[in-house]
Amino acid sequence: MSKFWKRSAAVLLAGVLTAGLAACGSTSTGSTGNSDNANSSTEDKSAGNTGSTENTGDIVKLVVWGVGTADTEDCKEVAEAISEITREKIGVEIDLVRGQDAEQINLALTSGEPIDLLNYNNVAGQLATIVRNNYATPLDDLVEKYGQGALGVINPVDLDACRFGGVLYALPDMKDTSRSAGFSMRKDIVDALGIEVPEMGTYDDMYKILTQVHEAYPDIYPLVPTWSAGGMQETLPVDPLGDNMGVLENAFDDSTTVVNYYATDSYRNFCKMMYKWNQEGLIMPDATTTTENNLLSGNGFAMFENWKPGKELENYKSNGKEVVFMKVIEPYKYTDVSNGNSLIIPFSSPHPEKAMELWNLMYTDPEISNLFINGIEGKHWEYTDDTKTFITTPEGVDPNASGYSSVDWGWPNQQLTPIWKGGEADLWEQLNKFNESGVASPAHGFSWDSNPVLNQVTACNNVISAYHTALRWGAMDPDENLPKFIAELESAGINDIIAEKQKQLDEFLASKK
Repeated sequence: MSKFWKRSAAVLLAGVLTAGLAACGSTSTGSTGNSDNANSSTEDKSAGNTGSTENTGDIVKLVVWGVGTADTEDCKEVAEAISEITREKIGVEIDLVRGQDAEQINLALTSGEPIDLLNYNNVAGQLATIVRNNYATPLDDLVEKYGQGALGVINPVDLDACRFGGVLYALPDMKDTSRSAGFSMRKDIVDALGIEVPEMGTYDDMYKILTQVHEAYPDIYPLVPTWSAGGMQETLPVDPLGDNMGVLENAFDDSTTVVNYYATDSYRNFCKMMYKWNQEGLIMPDATTTTENNLLSGNGFAMFENWKPGKELENYKSNGKEVVFMKVIEPYKYTDVSNGNSLIIPFSSPHPEKAMELWNLMYTDPEISNLFINGIEGKHWEYTDDTKTFITTPEGVDPNASGYSSVDWGWPNQQLTPIWKGGEADLWEQLNKFNESGVASPAHGFSWDSNPVLNQVTACNNVISAYHTALRWGAMDPDENLPKFIAELESAGINDIIAEKQKQLDEFLASKK
């Protein structure tokens, strides 16, 4: 167990610009890998990327691509504030870019653009896709030499989820590495109707709440997408094993049998429930096609959402509405939760060692961590009082338009930063307890390599895009369309995918014995 998990959060709290890339990030549609020898070729090329900046005394410029939105000038200001610290500490200065969408990231990676640290949140398939395409630098030697501070705070269980074929390619952020999920509801409407929301509830509980809201507020959409085009956080306790094409249906039991998610009783019952809700007017009519995000800030009441300690505050920061949560699944862990939304050192980085030194500081230096996450004191945030425990936006600054969005989960160590007003003083302790409470899927640490069945994956993705979103938002009658969906998946080769995934999972499990 790492040192961090033995000390309190209070101790932690003590302490290329490229043209046109400041726009808002979008939902990803990234590519699937096609390399047959990702590990060996990456290791060979990495050897040529080491040693280039040691002992020269020169200031090295690192290019950092982060998640979230920010104005170009604000990024420049934050980058300069960070560089004032890092020039002296590790001999680097930075260019900071935020807001890249999937297309921009894919283009940069495929073209070998010189980027030194990159957040892969907007890449479909996330770290698995990155590794299969040989886009990431192997980290074992770099972390051993330059990342001991990071290793001192990272949970080893989560670190193992960042390995592919035994090789380390990312480091987990100090965020929620377990997941729970349920419904996020507008507090103003809950309070107005006197609704008692249980902390842990059921779909039946939610149905009663949605019905009550629909009757009282006919102009409000009771249930809306989590993001545009039918985005929905999963509220079934599945381990998706990378892509939902072959899953463990219930991550809480010991079964390691890979099944067709779309043919499970869980999926069928969920689609039937959503069809009923849709027929009764409880779902936004254009849920599958809307281009809007943050619908709770408008005419929406509730949405499917992940939960973690502090999620209510995070939702308020994004949509300006206070929310109440009802969870429907207890915390659990699977690989994509532990290694999701983190950074890599791209294979094209000219300075991987210096990048690792900077990455290490992001885990250990409170001032650097706070600058990356929250921006400039007095411009993007200010302390609420002399205790310096809580921060808020300066007077007159719109928290949703400050010029530098605070996306704490998208950077290595939010737990070094002060807490936004509205959160609880022991938030980081709560988060760590939540992470430790998550029940690990029996496949935790497993990483799926789809290369052997790439044609089938492509064909099945085409079928899924025609049915899945509409079915789970109740826009299709499941009695009529689910059998067609399953039949088309089988024709496209989903059983080949399941067989290959089962083979790989069995090999992974055998290697752990």
